[in-house]
Amino acid sequence: MARSSTHKRSWIGWVFFTDLWGGLRLTLRYMFSKTITHHYPDFEKWVPYPRHRGHHFIKTNDEGDVNCVACELCSKICPCDCITVIPFEDAKGNRRPEVFDIDLARCLYCGLCEDACPADAIKLGQEYEVSSTRSENLVVHLEDLIAAPRKSDNGGQVMAAKLVKDEAPKSVTTGTSDGFDWWERISRKE
Repeated sequence: MARSSTHKRSWIGWVFFTDLWGGLRLTLRYMFSKTITHHYPDFEKWVPYPRHRGHHFIKTNDEGDVNCVACELCSKICPCDCITVIPFEDAKGNRRPEVFDIDLARCLYCGLCEDACPADAIKLGQEYEVSSTRSENLVVHLEDLIAAPRKSDNGGQVMAAKLVKDEAPKSVTTGTSDGFDWWERISRKE
């Protein structure tokens, strides 16, 4: 009995030892390989693939009129209720959207609005930088959706970002407050 338990312990030790060396070998291989980190947004910017679902845009025809017929199917099928459409009839009797707003903070970018549109008016583009410090800035109106960037064919690439450097460095100014001023406590290196 004693010999069997010693043999079992040495076998378990051998398995753990080989797994340890396998893990160390993998770690060393990745330690000395080329990094795949993108220097975003300063030096490199990723161009999404053509099928990427990003910021919405609205198509227009050759005359500059919006293709949307304000049927409100996109707002009805939207699972997060982020699309607001208020229709009206123009002078020709055509139904057009008076208000077409999309709240990008609530949007899931699922593409159901794109699938439901009978006029093929709303599409999801490739723009993915829609961050903002205020939620009011994430509500996109009809004029912004018409001017939004369209899809391009050169997707999946990392392109050099265009850096625009200011002539003078920006300085942080603090406002006056009655409470404790945190800017005095934080030491920032310029």
